[in-house]
Amino acid sequence: MKIKNLVQFSNIDVRSEKEFNKGTIPGSVNFPILIDSHFEQIGKEYKKKGKEAAVTLGFKLVNGDFKENLINFWEDHIFNNPGCLVFCYRGGMRSQIALEWLSKRNIIINRLEKGYKKFRSNILAQHQDKNKYKKDWIIIGGLTGSGKTEFIKGYKENIDLEDIANHRGSAFGRKKTNQPTQANFENILTAKYLDHQFPQLLLEDESRTIGRAGLPGCWYEKMQISKLVVIEIEHEERLENIYDEYICQEIKIINDEEELFNKYSNALDRIKRRLGNSLHGEIREFMTRGFGHDDKEAHKKWISILLTNYYDKMYNYKLGIRQKDIVHRGNKSSCQKYLKSIIKE
Repeated sequence: MKIKNLVQFSNIDVRSEKEFNKGTIPGSVNFPILIDSHFEQIGKEYKKKGKEAAVTLGFKLVNGDFKENLINFWEDHIFNNPGCLVFCYRGGMRSQIALEWLSKRNIIINRLEKGYKKFRSNILAQHQDKNKYKKDWIIIGGLTGSGKTEFIKGYKENIDLEDIANHRGSAFGRKKTNQPTQANFENILTAKYLDHQFPQLLLEDESRTIGRAGLPGCWYEKMQISKLVVIEIEHEERLENIYDEYICQEIKIINDEEELFNKYSNALDRIKRRLGNSLHGEIREFMTRGFGHDDKEAHKKWISILLTNYYDKMYNYKLGIRQKDIVHRGNKSSCQKYLKSIIKE
């Protein structure tokens, strides 16, 4: 079954929790035949005594109330999600056992042939050839604080990479909740692209990595040769945008100013070598004053120093390399008018 069709359903992943958390088919639920502790025990048994002994131990561990409750979970989910599949890693014993147990309750469900391994291979294959990205890609660029993320959300043609990565894309962009694993990032990204119904795709300009999530090689390469629309706004407006997003909104989410200060202090320390001791110390001083006295102007000062001496330099260098790809630059209204003139209905 094709990736696009698979992710339309909330499929049942019967692998262990550890396997599921590492990577799964987007939208799937995890009702494992073997929980992590069982999986480890059976793995040891397999190494010591072979396959037959491992299988015997598996049936011994998954029995009684545990087994009945598990089948009940499956049954309820299948009833509420018609069309879903059962899958394990290779489409082998675990998914086959699930089908057999369900059939004894007269519940018929299909399993994914060749399992998650095949699904994952298809995901990787999708990103090995730039020719598979046949749409017209438009990249929305601009200096940090230009409001690029909110800008692209106004277009149905967009895919929000930072939303999928659960990260804002900068050294200070880590969110309270964890990022997806690399496999899950690629799985979700690919599913969204294959489900994208428009002739043109809008993306925010990003580095190769968004936090710990790395864009697939050919995907990033395609971004680097696509049309680039650059939003230009005043420095003061950028400061207000960043102050609102990174200070005001974050304090509401975290509800602990000291925790946010420590988070940003650690982020600052990670780029200390690039800043140098002097700039690092100056930024830290204003940051401490901002958080210690709820001082908006102090916050805007450290943000401004960071933009001017770090982020703007990096991004302007990147724009210099991509001059030939810039098809338009201007304020938000100007960029909106340009996009209206080239986006096909």
